[in-house]
Amino acid sequence: MEGSMTDRRDEERERTRREREAREGDERRREHVERRFDDLKEAWRRNHPSEAEEGGKGWPRKGRSR
Repeated sequence: MEGSMTDRRDEERERTRREREAREGDERRREHVERRFDDLKEAWRRNHPSEAEEGGKGWPRKGRSR
């Protein structure tokens, strides 16, 4: 018999640990992306008030003014 019962249990524990760490890492990355997205939305909202707040002006024109 090649591998003992203990070796197989150790391998299973190690595999389970690696899988758990991978899931936790994925979750942390996802939370970071969501937090960053929320930060960007908030920054956009602060720097681009709604048209109602601006009096309905809309986007500024590019080029020379008339």
